[in-house]
Amino acid sequence: MTKVMIIVNPGSGDNQGEEYGKRLADFLNGKFDQVDIKKTEGDNDALKFAQEACQDHYDSLFTVGGDGTINEAVNGLAGQDFRPTLGFFPAGTNNTFAQLFNISEDIDQYIEDLDLEESHSLDIGRCNDQYFNYYVCFGKLIEATTGTSSEEKSQFGSFAYLKNILSALPKDDTHPIKIESDTESFEGQASHVFVLLTNQVGNLVFSNEQSNLQDGQFQVYILTDESTGSKLSALKDILFGQLEDNDSIKSFACSKLTITNSDDNETQVDIDGNDGPYLPCEIELLPKHINFYVPKTQAVQ
Repeated sequence: MTKVMIIVNPGSGDNQGEEYGKRLADFLNGKFDQVDIKKTEGDNDALKFAQEACQDHYDSLFTVGGDGTINEAVNGLAGQDFRPTLGFFPAGTNNTFAQLFNISEDIDQYIEDLDLEESHSLDIGRCNDQYFNYYVCFGKLIEATTGTSSEEKSQFGSFAYLKNILSALPKDDTHPIKIESDTESFEGQASHVFVLLTNQVGNLVFSNEQSNLQDGQFQVYILTDESTGSKLSALKDILFGQLEDNDSIKSFACSKLTITNSDDNETQVDIDGNDGPYLPCEIELLPKHINFYVPKTQAVQ
C-alpha cells in the first residue's frame, strides 16, 4: 500500500494553507492508497511529522508552507534510514528555496506541473547538529535579501533588494574569523560569510559559474572588506552574478569546513532563513541525501 503525508502550516498563504492542503490531497488521492494531512501548531511540528513519515515508511511527504516548513521537514528526514521523497508547495512569504526550481506559488499550476514519476536526489548540508537544504551564512545582506517581499520582487526583480540592503549596510559589523576547509583556509576580518549549496539566494545569483544541488560541493563567499564602498561593490557584483571577480571577495568550493571566532564576541549564523547556532560551526555536505519532487521539465539548479 502506497502512503503519502501532507504537512500543512495553516497560517501560510495568507491563512489559506489548509485549503491548499486539501486541494493537494484531492489530487494525490488518486495517486496513493492512503493520504494523511498533518497540521502544524508550533515550532518543530513539521520536523516531528517528517520523522513519523520515516518511521512509518511513507512513500512521499509534501509540505504546504514556507522555507521554515521545508527546513523542518528536511531536519526530520535527514539521517534517517528510510526517507520518503519530499515535495513542497511554496505558501510562505518569500519562498526562496522554491525559486531555485521555478515552482509556482499558484496551487493549480503547482499541481499541473507536479510529476510524481520524476524525482532528484539533492545535496543537503549539516551545520553542527542542524541540517539545511540551501545555505548557512552570517551578515546583514542575507537578512535584507530574504526579507524582501514577493510583491517587491515581482515588480522590480533583483533591484527590489536594494532598499533593504542599503539600509542594512551601515549597521553591519565585521568579525575576526578563521575558516578551515578540505580545500582552502582563511583567517581575518569578514563582514559576511555565505556557505551555499548552489550559487543563488532567491533572485540573487552570486556567480555565473556552474553550480547545482547535485555537484557535491559548497560554494563559499567571504566579504573581507568592512567599508561601505566595498559592500556596495559586492552588491553590484551580486546583482550581475560576478562575485568571483570582486577583489573584496574570497570564494572557493569545498565539501567540509569549520568556522570559528578569533575573539570572544558571539556570532550567530542564519540557516535557511532561521536562527542557527553561534560560532564555532562545523559544516559538512551530505551528497544526494534527500529525494525531491521538482516540476516537469525543470532542470535542477
